[in-house]
Amino acid sequence: MKRKKTSIGPLDPSGERAHGAPCINYIVHVMNMATMLLFLPLVHPPVAAAYLGGFDYNSTHFIRALNDGGFLNTLFWWVTFTGSLTFMVVITIALYLAGARKEALVFALVFIIANAVAFGLKYAIARPRPSDLGVTPEAQPAFPSGHTTNAFAFATTLSSYHRKFSVVMFSWALLVAFSRVYLGLHYVTDLIGGALVGITISIIVTRAAKRVDGEVTRIANTPPPPTTWQGVVKLPLVFITQLLRVACALIRRHE
Repeated sequence: MKRKKTSIGPLDPSGERAHGAPCINYIVHVMNMATMLLFLPLVHPPVAAAYLGGFDYNSTHFIRALNDGGFLNTLFWWVTFTGSLTFMVVITIALYLAGARKEALVFALVFIIANAVAFGLKYAIARPRPSDLGVTPEAQPAFPSGHTTNAFAFATTLSSYHRKFSVVMFSWALLVAFSRVYLGLHYVTDLIGGALVGITISIIVTRAAKRVDGEVTRIANTPPPPTTWQGVVKLPLVFITQLLRVACALIRRHE
């Protein structure tokens, strides 16, 4: 005799399981996060060191030695700006206004989460900036590189929706990462950490978004693009509302 399969979902306010919704075990997620925090003190001393072995020292100084202070130095200052928080906000707005609303909203979520993780790690690990590369160290801790996190988060997110741009996007992300050491602002291992954070967060969020792609698309296209100046004035509020709705859709996504 065949058993009838039943769908088990999260509890609703009355204490019953919502039919058809996947069971999300938040306790497991909290326990995993607690375990990571317990191991953080073991990770902190080696990662907070100035250099993580010979590879980190040699590669960092090799890249920094390529900078002769000429035209490329100026060029890479512009390249590194494209990985900044300011530029990421501008490019997100540009994508949204250009009609790529879904991609802009998904990346906005990736951007917020990735930066929360990156800045959390920065101040938890508190690795000092390099002080032997001929520039005044910045105040923020070094690991992971925030610019590299942003660049790889954006490249991964956009490539997941438009694979034809993958080579261009990841080439740009690598240049942003390279610029951070070229300008004497980071260690090479900071770049590796930033790339891992950006790629990981982007993969998690974009995969979740694609599971409810129809709903995310509907949210992104509601309301339609404004045709009057009053509509343009309301765009920031519309964007924030849509962003919150997309976040809620991912949290309660159906399998």
